[in-house]
Amino acid sequence: MNDPTLTIIACPQCGVKNRIRSLRGEQIPVCAKCKGHLMTEKENESHLKYQASLKNFQGLPDLGLRFDKD
Repeated sequence: MNDPTLTIIACPQCGVKNRIRSLRGEQIPVCAKCKGHLMTEKENESHLKYQASLKNFQGLPDLGLRFDKD
């Protein structure tokens, strides 16, 4: 389950973990249980910028520079 568009956010009011598939600038996600806002407008904007930056790097070739230190 390595989906970069999937975000799991715990509700600050009730603590339920919510799976958010994609964030939209005009809508702030709400909790499935208590319907409280999961984040502020500023946090929502930050998540949108993060998702956009992931899309820019998606599909780049792996240069094989990762290695296991063990």
